[in-house]
Amino acid sequence: MNLNEIIQTYYEYFNKEKLPYIKCTNCGHVFYYPRAICPKCLSNKLSIMESKGEGEIYSETKFVNEKGQVTIVGLIKLEERFMIYANILTNRLEEVSIDKKVKVKFKEVIKGQKFPFFTTIS
Repeated sequence: MNLNEIIQTYYEYFNKEKLPYIKCTNCGHVFYYPRAICPKCLSNKLSIMESKGEGEIYSETKFVNEKGQVTIVGLIKLEERFMIYANILTNRLEEVSIDKKVKVKFKEVIKGQKFPFFTTIS
């Protein structure tokens, strides 16, 4: 698959509320961000896989806009051993901390297109 086909496949997964990732069938390396070549061994033998969508917060930061609204962005380490930057959705800021368990949730950001976000697991 070329990069455009991989990106299109990701969008299709998102709209089905599934979180894709890529596994290199040559070296076994797993990664999230769409690429046509493995960043570890440079092979183009890649498979798109479906994540369970559960993991933990590896790092996080909070941004406050001029209206006082808080946006939380985190680096999420998924159970399948890859990481993804994503917004963390919560009404309780104290729930967001390093190592806190999270799960994926999909939101329509652009009409007709969903994207992955994460929520904490109580």
